Amino acid sequence: MPLIQSPIDGLPMRQIVRYGIEFDVCPSTGGVWLDKGELEKLIAFVAEEARAQDMPGPPSDRVQPRNAHRHFDEDDAGDRHHGGDGRRKSRLLDLFEF
Repeated sequence: MPLIQSPIDGLPMRQIVRYGIEFDVCPSTGGVWLDKGELEKLIAFVAEEARAQDMPGPPSDRVQPRNAHRHFDEDDAGDRHHGGDGRRKSRLLDLFEF
């Protein structure tokens, strides 16, 4: 697959996949582009995350969202998904942590 060039500075963009959503990121400016259909995936992800946060009861009683599996890339690190106090970060916050 050919590298996509940033429309800002012409550099090759990094392709990052998070939660099944593919982002093209400009390495120098941090600009983010989505391919066709990725915006719809992003909207569905946000809606699922909002529903999961609104559900009462302990997390073990909650039904996992359809896309709960995690797609890792070379930038993912196991301990960065936790805050300094040991609590797990929101998947929504993690989504745009490039």
